[in-house]
Amino acid sequence: MGKKGKKDKGKKGKKSVFGSRSAPVPIEPPEPVLPKNTPVFSFDLVITRLEVKGVVLADARKLLVKVGFGGNNLRLTASRTNVSEFKPNASHTFQAEPPNLAQKVEENGIDFEVVYDGQVVGLGKLSLPKRLSNRIKLDMKAFSYTSTCPLEMEGKPVGALEFLCKLLIRCGDYAREGETCPNLDRNLSPKDIVFVVGKSQANTSCCDPC
Repeated sequence: MGKKGKKDKGKKGKKSVFGSRSAPVPIEPPEPVLPKNTPVFSFDLVITRLEVKGVVLADARKLLVKVGFGGNNLRLTASRTNVSEFKPNASHTFQAEPPNLAQKVEENGIDFEVVYDGQVVGLGKLSLPKRLSNRIKLDMKAFSYTSTCPLEMEGKPVGALEFLCKLLIRCGDYAREGETCPNLDRNLSPKDIVFVVGKSQANTSCCDPC
């Protein structure tokens, strides 16, 4: 009588180590905590026209314009070059004391560096009118400005670019005791006003003025 054939245990399929592990969920970096006692500015700039001699800017994907303003650096790609309107939600937000920002803008103006296909093809620097830097204050109103900046390479003119920029101070992103928002009355709607009838309570905490 033959031996009972050993059941072929067979190699049980091992679960793949890689298959059993779920892909790690990327951790989003926390939003930067901005000190509330420093004003928050919003700056945006678009290139409305760009010309560089001897360079055919055929592929917009290869075009990059670097902008320096008030100690801040912006990188403009195709969506913000050769356009006439600002792109929604594309403004650069930064914090600065108004006198310091006004001084930087007055002394340094705006710097431009045009890069195409990885090569610098034009450099420009433009001083802004003093009447603009004088408007940079805590109670400033938003303003826009358009101008033309010549481009050079090794001291020789190679073209020019036209730009449109805007600067505003964002009310509500900062608060200082004793200061109020100059534009607060413009942001109130009659529908937002509610009267509450009740016994008043003492409150010693300071209110957010903005």
